[in-house]
Amino acid sequence: MKQVIQVIVSILILVTSSAISQTSNNISNSQVMKIVMINRPTNIFIRMLVPGSALHQSKSRTVEIKAVQISYRFTSKPNSGLASFISTPTFLEIHDPYTRKICFIDADHSFYVSDTSGMKGFTVGPGALIWSYSYFELPDSVGDSSAISQFEKSFDDQKFNQEWDNRKRNRIELRQVVPQFYFSDGPYPGGGTPLPKLETIEQTDGILRLDIRNPVTKIPADFWIDLKSKKVTKSVVDGQEMDLNTGKPFAVPLKAK
Repeated sequence: MKQVIQVIVSILILVTSSAISQTSNNISNSQVMKIVMINRPTNIFIRMLVPGSALHQSKSRTVEIKAVQISYRFTSKPNSGLASFISTPTFLEIHDPYTRKICFIDADHSFYVSDTSGMKGFTVGPGALIWSYSYFELPDSVGDSSAISQFEKSFDDQKFNQEWDNRKRNRIELRQVVPQFYFSDGPYPGGGTPLPKLETIEQTDGILRLDIRNPVTKIPADFWIDLKSKKVTKSVVDGQEMDLNTGKPFAVPLKAK
C-alpha cells in the first residue's frame, strides 16, 4: 500500500497546469467504463479521524475501524487524466459508525475523515497533502453484498475520472513550509523522497493538525492546516517554528531571520 501511495503522489507532483486543461477537455470524450471484481473482498483496518467542534465542545479523535477492500479491473482502460495511470482500481467499503452511512472511496489514502458533508480520504506524500471524496454512499442499513452490488451497478466513469483529476486541485504543498531537503533522505539534491510517517492527526473547526516524521532522518514536522483556504498557517520542524513568508520555495526557522 505504501508503494502504491508513493507512486500516486509522485504522479501528482509531476503533473503540470497545462495537463489540467487538456484532461478536462478529454474527460467529456472518454468511453464508458465498467468495473469487474478481480478478488474476494478482504477486511482491513483503517485510520479514521472524527473532527472536533469548539461550538459543540467535542474533541477530535482518531479511531481504527474495519473496512472492506475490493480490487477491480476496468472493462476498458481510461484514455485520459490521472485515472489512465490506474490499472486495477481498489476501493474501500466503509461502514461509518458516526454518520451511519456506507461509503465507497479509494483505498490508497493515509487516513479518512468522517464528516457529515461526505467521507474524505487524505494522502500524506513526500511534499504534499492530497485528498479525494467518496464516490458512492448508502444508508448503513444496507447489507454488504447488496451495497457492493449497488456500487458496481452505479459506477460512474465520468465521476471516477473527475475525482482523480480533482486531486490536482485538492492538495496543499508542504515543501514550501519546511526546510530545504526535509522530504529527502539526506540534505543534498538528487536524493530519494521516502514516504513520510504519519504520527498524529487532529481536526477542529476545519483546522487540521498533522504530525509527521521523515522515516530516514527521523526529523519530526508539525503542521496546522486551514482546509477551507488550503493553506498551512503554522509549521514547526524539529521543535523550531518556521518562517512561512521567505519568498523562497522552502522555509527557514523564525530565529534565523
